[in-house]
Amino acid sequence: MLKGKKIVLGVTGSIAAYKAAILLRLLVKEGAEVQVVMTPFAKEFITPLTLSTLSGRPVYCDFFNASDGAWNSHVELGLWADAMIVAPATASTLGKMANGIADNLLVTTYLSMKAPVFIAPAMDLDMYAHPSTQRNVEILKGYGNAIIEAASGELASHLNGKGRLEEPEKIVQVVKDFFCSSCDLKGRRVLVTAGPTYEKIDPVRFIGNYSSGKMGFAIACECASRGADVTLVAGPVSLPTPHPSINRIDVESANEMYDAAVGVFPTCDVAVLSAAVADYRPAVQANQKIKRTAADMTIELEANRDIAATLGSMKTDGQRLVGFALETNNAEANACEKLHKKNLDFIVLNSLEDKGAGFACDTNKITIIGKDGKSVYPLKSKKEVAKDIVSHMTKLFLLLLIMFLPVTANAEGEELEAKVVLNAGKVQGTNDEVFKQLETSINEFINGRKWTPNMYEEVERISCNFTFVVNSYSNDGTFDCSLMVQAVRPVFGSSYTSPLFKYEDKSIKFTYQAYDRLEFVEDNLDNNLTATIAFYVYLIIGMDMDTMGELGGTEFLNKALNIANNAQNLGDAGWRAGSSSNNRYSVIDDYMNGAMEPVRKLMYRYHRLGLDTMFKNATEGRKAITESLALLKKAYEDRSMAYFTKLFTEYKVDEIVNVYSKSTPGEGKEVAEILTSINPSLSSEWEKITKNNN
Repeated sequence: MLKGKKIVLGVTGSIAAYKAAILLRLLVKEGAEVQVVMTPFAKEFITPLTLSTLSGRPVYCDFFNASDGAWNSHVELGLWADAMIVAPATASTLGKMANGIADNLLVTTYLSMKAPVFIAPAMDLDMYAHPSTQRNVEILKGYGNAIIEAASGELASHLNGKGRLEEPEKIVQVVKDFFCSSCDLKGRRVLVTAGPTYEKIDPVRFIGNYSSGKMGFAIACECASRGADVTLVAGPVSLPTPHPSINRIDVESANEMYDAAVGVFPTCDVAVLSAAVADYRPAVQANQKIKRTAADMTIELEANRDIAATLGSMKTDGQRLVGFALETNNAEANACEKLHKKNLDFIVLNSLEDKGAGFACDTNKITIIGKDGKSVYPLKSKKEVAKDIVSHMTKLFLLLLIMFLPVTANAEGEELEAKVVLNAGKVQGTNDEVFKQLETSINEFINGRKWTPNMYEEVERISCNFTFVVNSYSNDGTFDCSLMVQAVRPVFGSSYTSPLFKYEDKSIKFTYQAYDRLEFVEDNLDNNLTATIAFYVYLIIGMDMDTMGELGGTEFLNKALNIANNAQNLGDAGWRAGSSSNNRYSVIDDYMNGAMEPVRKLMYRYHRLGLDTMFKNATEGRKAITESLALLKKAYEDRSMAYFTKLFTEYKVDEIVNVYSKSTPGEGKEVAEILTSINPSLSSEWEKITKNNN
């Protein structure tokens, strides 16, 4: 998750500065490019040579190099970085950052930073608890910085209390979690079993197997990296805990693993049983070492309790269970028998007949078998295999239980939970403040305005992202930005959110000066930026209302259409030029065209009668979605040049494939044919529907 990320690491004059070397090493190990910036006093605690060696880059300490006069540009660093970490951050540096006292390169870099900033304080307990320090911390939080709270323990003063720099591993994890592109397990509980079990014969001998636990540990790490609350029940292995947030329970025997797994499972959403558990144990375990007294010896074995079968019988409708099968012969047949016999949702098969797979390897080659088909994967590292397994798991549950995605956060506005991000990394300029102010102004414009007279409950609000990328900017305030608009609607009775609209607007030209107030009057358009934003807001609200009732969003869709019709004199020819091509005018023109009325009706059938029903009755919900896709085909046949029909399939493709992962073969074939006729460019995706159901 940090591979290729550009990170500025700020180091200040604290005794904890030695930990910066560990933090730097961990960031580099994760694949990040790290530029270290030190305060003058930081050099008293750790040398620039140490940090330069670890980072592979010169360390910046001063505004310019005394030897050649080269300027260390804090402005360029602010544009270059994807994130800034200040660790350790002293009380002095916190105060300077909070109050804009730019007397060293680190603080000026912070003030120029366009990327997220993570601050990890370190100081003595009284300094940390002092009201001035806490006030500065709150100020920095208010600026949008992430504060990584100091830990408690023994301090440099030999006192005990809160003030220790948080451990580097946890700091890295906080940053990784921020950049996590797929937190699809956030807030969910996952149980993973891993490693072998040892069944004692006597105090020095046991029955066991060659399992290293590497596969299970990789799965636990992948789940934790995706935001899950993971409990790892580990047999006797020598592996370190792979993620700082994992709760690890160490066991030795099959009975101990059984007790731990059965105890944890009732509170979990899913269990992944990757441990190689012994099927049998000695009926009698000797208290003393057994001496050799005869040529032969017989050990009577008795069966261990079956963890997978027990959890399979305990499993509720809201839980999922994943098993493993390591086979030497009749692999698929044996795995399928285990899948059905133990009530698993899918099983991961690997065979000792495959070179590089199985015990004690760093690689694995697997086949994932479910009740509706199988997927074969080539030989990969166990870390990559873990990603495949967890991704398969989350896709399987996406619309069957809809329980792995987080509930959307509180919204500032009435109708929308809108998030605006402006990325100015492509452009250089001295007036950097204008970019921050523009992002703030757009946020206030969208979230501070009540767009409808309706009252929206928090669970009904539309979540949307407006991501601006500045293509060009001039000091006279002229902008050219691309804009990605994404919106999702909540599926009632679940925490899942369904894609409602996604579109990339290639170019929006407008003028803006720092601290300009963005205003919008529907019948007097004078600003291309506010007109464009209002257009997309009304379009999204109208489409959402169409999902609640047939043609229910007409009032707000007409508002969007009126803006598109009346905004032709704002210097942005893309609004109407080539209306049959891919531009914002064509989107609303297609959607509101009379021949496209079936598309508007499909929104209600697909979402309200389909997804909202599917959580309770998968068959009925899927039937309504199939009927809605037939309407999409009708609209396409009536107006084949319309852009919106293909756009709908593009942003719905993953969801549709998942919806039909449990359909009948006939239903899957019908839907695949409909979608292929509308958007043949996605035929490889539509083929997955038929493959899943054959």
